[in-house]
Amino acid sequence: MARDDRLVRLSRDHHHALVLALRIQRELPRADDRAGCALINDTLRFWSAGLQPHIEAENGALLSRIAARGDEGLALAGRLQREHRELEEAITTVRNGSGHTDRHLALTRFGSLLGAHIRWEERDLFEWLQSHLDETELREASDTFATRLPATPVACPTLQTL
Repeated sequence: MARDDRLVRLSRDHHHALVLALRIQRELPRADDRAGCALINDTLRFWSAGLQPHIEAENGALLSRIAARGDEGLALAGRLQREHRELEEAITTVRNGSGHTDRHLALTRFGSLLGAHIRWEERDLFEWLQSHLDETELREASDTFATRLPATPVACPTLQTL
């Protein structure tokens, strides 16, 4: 199913988040202390500028609309909320971990969770939204995204921009 125009803004954010997940997967295993620290700092900046507002916008615009659709909606809303919370917990450990190893393990976990979460949203949740939310609900959700998110997605920093 083609992506509804009112969800495209979220999909554009997802692209940049997948770039970050891939960066973590590729760079962290071979990173020395300096490169690992730079990747952690890039991740924390991207979280604050892009991912955290994205999650807050999704929660505000979608959770109650999804949950209102009965048992299937409640299960999807529960998964969305749980995965957002897991991402927040992992990033908290990346930020406040007690040592180099703890922070790197948390970053690895964060990257894995982020990639899996976005793939689920794009493949399953957005398809479900497009077939279960009516035109008014999709428009209202899109209006929420427009007011809570920057006009253009925040790009993930890459090695070339460091």
